[in-house]
Amino acid sequence: MPTIQGVTALLTGTTNNNVLAGSIYEYLPFNAQVDIAVVGDAAGELRIAVNSGSDTLLEESPISRANRVPIFPDDYSLTDIAMAGDRLKIAARNTGAGTNNLFWAVRITPAGG
Repeated sequence: MPTIQGVTALLTGTTNNNVLAGSIYEYLPFNAQVDIAVVGDAAGELRIAVNSGSDTLLEESPISRANRVPIFPDDYSLTDIAMAGDRLKIAARNTGAGTNNLFWAVRITPAGG
């Protein structure tokens, strides 16, 4: 089961259209269940939108301010069955007055495995 995770810093007033851009799993190579977690830092000024293929899993919304790498299963509140070729997208916007960190993770379970 592949897992991708990272921390993305967003400067004041900036947007990252997809923190997964460039990952080998941005476009799924096989059918899979995807479990996605997004956690913000304590400042809590991030707005996140999550898509899996044509499915909107989260419209732009505030997220947890736990200020840490996501913990399974606690922070994995977004789940979808995605098809080979579907694009995974986590978009982030900083609405605050300082730099904010987005902690994110995606667990990918191939279909039938």
